Amino acid sequence: MKEFVYKEVGKRERVDVYLKHCLGVSRAKIQELIKDGRVQVNGVELKASYYLRDNDIILVEETIDSLKTLKVEPQKGLLSILYEDSHIIVLNKPSGLVTHPVRTGSEETLLNYILFHTLLVGGGSLRPGVVHRLDKETSGVILFTKTEFAYENIVAQFKNRQVEKEYIALVKGSFSSPLKEVEMVISKDKREPLKMGEGFLRGKKSITRLRAVGYMRDKNISLVKAEPITGRTHQIRLVLSSLGFPIIGDKKYGVLSPLISRVGLHSSKISLIHPENGSRISFTAPLPTDMLNIVNSEILKEL
Repeated sequence: MKEFVYKEVGKRERVDVYLKHCLGVSRAKIQELIKDGRVQVNGVELKASYYLRDNDIILVEETIDSLKTLKVEPQKGLLSILYEDSHIIVLNKPSGLVTHPVRTGSEETLLNYILFHTLLVGGGSLRPGVVHRLDKETSGVILFTKTEFAYENIVAQFKNRQVEKEYIALVKGSFSSPLKEVEMVISKDKREPLKMGEGFLRGKKSITRLRAVGYMRDKNISLVKAEPITGRTHQIRLVLSSLGFPIIGDKKYGVLSPLISRVGLHSSKISLIHPENGSRISFTAPLPTDMLNIVNSEILKEL
């Protein structure tokens, strides 16, 4: 951990430019660290475009030596590959596995395992090939890129909302709406830095489409299909909780349940335009066993 106190009175300087000179590493490396949440100013994560103020306290969660060699190491592990070509690789991520390392030296992540299998390109050395992610407890379909062209193309698709995603959630209560589109402003919870909350005066707008798939009366649990039009952190979990239909097994936003030991959320489908040939492609991941055990056959027929 490195700490710096900004003392350039009256000077406007971006935090990434300032840290580049302080640490003696590339600006791109600093921007990776900031994007990865490893830089804080006055205890708050920020963007690389933040302009420092006098007496700002900057914390960097790395030593200078580690910054110069920082990268994700390949590691052997099990992969459930749904599709792979020269540009992308699509996998079915199990619950309990982190998408990518969040600290230097972190291992046993999906990214470590993929790099043992194939080369990933785009996004820098900290998160090569990562164009989106799933929370640790969320299972399902996720993709990575293997070329710089594919990375830039798919990142642009996410930005332009051309990537379509579907999730299946198990929620408490009777969610009966055939189709509901919810807009909400999401910002970081000031009391809990790792938690998101509903914002009012500041935050990012989120849009989520929700549809009831079925209801298990004996368990008072609904099966809900969620389509996040935007890609905000913890978006689906927060939106469903705010509507009064918390996801079961979700310790942070939902309710604990004896039926499942993790967040009852699964990334079931992703659809995008292939970066090479321009055709729309879709990939699906079936419900994992722990969620299947809760859902009865009658509801499954409706999926």
